[in-house]
Amino acid sequence: MLTALLVAVIAVTFFVAVLQRNVRPVIFTYCDALIASLGMESINAGAADVVALYEYSDFVDAVTSEEGKILYMDMNTAMVNGFVRSLALRCENALNALGKQTVSVPIGAFTGSALMSNRGPEIDIDVTFFSSVKCDFVSAFESVGINQTRHSIYARIDVLFNTVLPIAEHEISLSNRILVAENLIVGDVPNVYVAGERGMEYLDLIP
Repeated sequence: MLTALLVAVIAVTFFVAVLQRNVRPVIFTYCDALIASLGMESINAGAADVVALYEYSDFVDAVTSEEGKILYMDMNTAMVNGFVRSLALRCENALNALGKQTVSVPIGAFTGSALMSNRGPEIDIDVTFFSSVKCDFVSAFESVGINQTRHSIYARIDVLFNTVLPIAEHEISLSNRILVAENLIVGDVPNVYVAGERGMEYLDLIP
C-alpha cells in the first residue's frame, strides 16, 4: 500500500513538473502572437492618423542660393519634436484602448507534442498588459538616378509590453518603421543636412 502511494506521488510530481515545463513557453508563445498582432494593428492605425496631418515641407526646408542651387537642408526641430510627441501619445492611447485580452490555448499544446498541439478543448487565459512607447525620427537619403536623390523620413516606433499572466510576468518588444514623408531632390545634392534650428548641427551628406 505504501509502495503504491509512493509510486503515485512520484508519478503525479513528474507529471506536474513536465506540465510546468511545457505550460510556460506555450502560454508565452500564444501571448506573444496575440500581442504582436493586436499591437501592430493598433500602432499602424494610430500612426496613420498622426502622419496624415503632416507633409514633407513641415519638417524640411531646402535653403537655396540666388542661382537656385540647394545649399543645405534645414530641419524644423520644433515640428519634429511635436510630431514625435503626438505620435507616441497616439500610439499609447491606441494600445491602452485594447484593455484586457483573452488568449485561447488548446490543451494538447501543453503536452509538448507537435501532433497534439492543436487538439483538445481550449483553455482561456486572461492577459493584462502595460506598454511604453518610444518614437524616433529617422532621415535617409538614396540616389535614384542622375542628379536625383530621394529623401525619406521615417518614424521608428519601439514598444515594450509588460504582460501579467496567471503564471508569471512576461515582456514583449515590438518595433516598426513607418514612412512619414519623402521628397525627390533634383539637382546637385547639398553638402550638409542641417539638424539644428540655427544651423549649428549638421550631417555631412557627401564624404
